[in-house]
Order: sequence, then structure tokens, then C-alpha cells
Amino acid sequence: MQAKQFVVAVEPDQLKALSAVVKAHRDAERQWLAQIRKDFSLASLRGPNATEARQKIRLRQAELRASGKLRGTADLVIAHETKAVLRAQRLDRTWNPVPPRDSGAKGRQTGTASSRYPRTEDGEPALTGRLAVRLPADLGEQIVRAAYWHSAPAVEALRAWQKHWGDGPVVMMREAQRSGLTGDMANLAVILAGMAPRATVAAIEERIELQSKILTTGDILRDALKRAIS
Repeated sequence: MQAKQFVVAVEPDQLKALSAVVKAHRDAERQWLAQIRKDFSLASLRGPNATEARQKIRLRQAELRASGKLRGTADLVIAHETKAVLRAQRLDRTWNPVPPRDSGAKGRQTGTASSRYPRTEDGEPALTGRLAVRLPADLGEQIVRAAYWHSAPAVEALRAWQKHWGDGPVVMMREAQRSGLTGDMANLAVILAGMAPRATVAAIEERIELQSKILTTGDILRDALKRAIS
């Protein structure tokens, strides 16, 4: 079966909790396998009869894995909970493909500044762990499309906001200082930074509200992880 791989920033403790959940499901799947092999009297079968029995067991196992009743790997656990997240957020629908101009875009999605992610009590980033997960291709594509189209209105509004307000004088001043310019060019950069429009309080609140509406594939998978370990 084809798969789509994702690597998601998560809290390290959540990875430890996931390992315990996966172990429990893996043990349950092993018990199921032992029982169905016993039901088929597999140990006493030989030749074509044994081959046929093994094939039936594999097919039944694949069916139960696809339905989420058997979840003996981390990928299966996260896939099962990802479907639940999509249903809970009413995102389990057929979405149009991501436009070619945005497909495979690198870097953070518009509106996903690092400030939106949790930090420790010491102020350090909390998402220092990495969850690597392989989802069935159709499910992986679904969350990519869901995140893109759910966020599209807010992304467009944020681009318009940025075009109107720009980076603001503080950011422009910082960039001018980092640029390494000297003499008249440095003075000109500082003057231009000081003349840049300052976003109003209402405009800043609007930007924060728009940023809160951005959904990423990482958000969906982190929610799936939380469901898995809760």
C-alpha cells in the first residue's frame, strides 16, 4: 500500500506515551493472531491448505487494520485517530487538489509563526520531539488538502494585511541593522524604517485572529497524537 510520510514536531513526553499505547495495541494484535491461527488449526495444516489458511488470515488482518480494529503500529494508531480528528472537525470530506502553485511549497505556511506553538516554563520551545508517521496515501492527501482549503480564506486575508501594513518600523529597523550597510545607505535604511506605517491595535488584533484560523497538517496530526494518548 502506498503511503505519505509526515514528520511532526511534538512534545517528547507525548512520544513516550505513544510508545506505551502502541505496545498495548501490538500485544492485542499478537493475541488476535494467535487466536485466529488456533481457530484455523494452522499448526496442523500442511501444503496448499496451510498456504490458503495463511492467506485468509493475512486478508482478515488487513481488513481489521484498515477499519482501525487492529492497530499494532504507531502508523496505524495515528491513522485511526487522524480519521477521528477529521470527523470531529468536520473536515472528513472530498477536497479539491491543492493548486499547483502551492503544491509542495517549502517553509512555514503563512500565519504559522513560531509564537503560536507552546513553550516550556523556561520559555523554551516545547515541541522538541519528532513524530515520523506514514499514512495511507489517500488519508495523507486528505489532510494536506483539508489544511490548505480550511486555511485559504485566512491566508489570503493575512497576505492582504501584510501588503497593507508591511513589516512595520521595528522589524524594518532590525533588518536595517543586520544588513551590514554603512554610511549614507545605512542612514537611509534607518530613516525609511522610521517612516514605515505602524499597525493599529485593531489591526494587530485582526492579524492574531486570522492567524488563529490557520490549520496545518502538523496541527491535525498533533491532535491525533493527543487523542491516541488521552
